[in-house]
Amino acid sequence: MAKQSSISIWEFLFGGGLLSVSLIIILIFLGIAALVFFGQKLYALNRENQVDPYLLKNVNDLLNDGRIQSAVDFCRRDNSPESRSVEKGLNRLGRPISEIANAMETQAQIELNKAEKNINFLATLSGAAPMLGLLGGILILASTFGTISKSETVVAQNLLAVDFYKALAPSAIGLLVGFLSYVFHNILVSKVDYLLMKIQYHTNEFLDIINKPA
Repeated sequence: MAKQSSISIWEFLFGGGLLSVSLIIILIFLGIAALVFFGQKLYALNRENQVDPYLLKNVNDLLNDGRIQSAVDFCRRDNSPESRSVEKGLNRLGRPISEIANAMETQAQIELNKAEKNINFLATLSGAAPMLGLLGGILILASTFGTISKSETVVAQNLLAVDFYKALAPSAIGLLVGFLSYVFHNILVSKVDYLLMKIQYHTNEFLDIINKPA
């Protein structure tokens, strides 16, 4: 009985030709970049999502005491997206409600743009990585079939079997990097959506505070 030989992960990934190995190294580098970016962005968003649960209550109490500057200072110390939006409203007290609301909405958009910065990198990578891996696999197989056409039948079969693994490696890594990037992107988007929801809530509640009947 013929002895079966197994292929190690290292041989599977780096046992191919120069094209296969180059693509795999590029894809691994992109995967590491996606992981590092995700970790940094997730940490930053988690910090931004931390807000004093008594922000609006404290601001309301200070306004009732006529201490507007103290309310502004309190928001600056909190230094969260919600407090920065409320601070914009506090700085425009005495002006029409519509002007205050517009200022707060503009600040909310600034906070949203800041939170969304560079997240599209993951969305692009989630589609580009699988296509790059697939392109590498196709190029490897195309080169193999070109060689097969000039080879004997037995040699051609062995060559096709060997190069088939070479073509699978970049495709598999591309799919893995793309899948992880897709998951990372959706997690960050959900964090940004939650942040926006909280900013809108604090904006509406603040407008209700300053617009309540005397």
